Amino acid sequence: MEFKHTPAPWLTDRNNTHTGQIATVHGCENNSWVEIWSTNWPESESVQEANANLIAAAPELLSELIRLRNIVASYKQDSGDNLDITDAVIAKALGQQ
Repeated sequence: MEFKHTPAPWLTDRNNTHTGQIATVHGCENNSWVEIWSTNWPESESVQEANANLIAAAPELLSELIRLRNIVASYKQDSGDNLDITDAVIAKALGQQ
């Protein structure tokens, strides 16, 4: 499976303007906007489309990650750093970092 999207990290910033290619989400809290951006964001249309596909799949990916995280935790009492990393990624996705 080949990943065609912009590599991490992706960042979010509220009511700011970044140069280059970005994705903007309008109609956020207080009628503002949030930009999703990366210093590596490309101008390539095929990569932009791959980024859009990844953003569109994000809710399902997050739901499955949480489900799988809970399965792993239930089987393994000492899951160590792996679940810490998973929990951090979930917190980031939920805006809780």
